[in-house]
Amino acid sequence: MIRHPAVTIHNSLIENPSSETRLMLTIGIHYLDTIASIDMRGKFIKGQGGFQLQLLVDKVLTAGTEKVLLNLTGVPIIDSMGIGEIVRAYNKVREAHGEFKLVGLTDRVYGALRITQLLDLIESFKTEEEAVESFNTEKKAKGRKRKTIETEAE
Repeated sequence: MIRHPAVTIHNSLIENPSSETRLMLTIGIHYLDTIASIDMRGKFIKGQGGFQLQLLVDKVLTAGTEKVLLNLTGVPIIDSMGIGEIVRAYNKVREAHGEFKLVGLTDRVYGALRITQLLDLIESFKTEEEAVESFNTEKKAKGRKRKTIETEAE
């Protein structure tokens, strides 16, 4: 069993007009044997966490991890920027010949991803345990071309 320390890479704070500071998005990572689980908590909206998500994906791929879970259990809402960042992360993992799955979609996030038809391409699971088990039971098809999502150049 490979053990990696859990890390939190990003805490994004914003101040509202009443001078209260509130947490918008936190991104952390923990490992389940050879699977990297990237955990997000808070609103995944414009200006919140996209760059940090890509850094974490790059980090786990560079470390040789090929199985990545994006845990959205703590994400109540997502906008088009957040969806675009999920697409970028998915493509990075697939281009590295890895597997990328989603776990813990809230109703609003599920609805947004269903409308964009991403759930037809990216597997999603209710619990982390179900997602981990799916990695263990899958057999990769030999000679099968992997799909990637085309995105516009920034």
